[in-house]
Amino acid sequence: MTPNALMGSAEVASDVVIVRWPEEAATLARLRTLGQPRLLLVAPNAAAPSTDDCDEDWIRLPAEDADMRVRISTVAARAARHALPPEVKGDGRLAFRGQWVGLTGIEEALAQVLSEHFGEVVDHPTVEAAASVIRQPSPNALRVSISRLRKRIAPLGLVVRRVHNRGYVMDMAT
Repeated sequence: MTPNALMGSAEVASDVVIVRWPEEAATLARLRTLGQPRLLLVAPNAAAPSTDDCDEDWIRLPAEDADMRVRISTVAARAARHALPPEVKGDGRLAFRGQWVGLTGIEEALAQVLSEHFGEVVDHPTVEAAASVIRQPSPNALRVSISRLRKRIAPLGLVVRRVHNRGYVMDMAT
């Protein structure tokens, strides 16, 4: 990953978008709206951007590859810690970072309770109660619905993990 390789238009590196500053200011504005993590490559004579956004950092060019890798991993780690939770839209969609997937009724009910407690364990009775709003599922049917939800949300970079004898947690994929 050399600075020259990164100087093309905005590129994605490990879910962190590389943006040239100030040339790609319009792209930067769009990425900020989406909450997409980003590293700004600041032109040698450009003013440094002022930001306090956890999803953003910058480095002045020319820069060493090792320094850029550290900045990218730091932004990725901060973004993961401070991520906004997914949003259940109420119309059969789950949105996260500017993308969305369609959900069935039971998947939407499960996603609602899990996203409300994003990154936290939701106990079995709470998950079962959420699913029973649609229909009273058997334990096996609930596991199947959770499995289908996992597959449905994977393209968004989300996972649902089972915590043995405790419940489930929705989180960002690592």
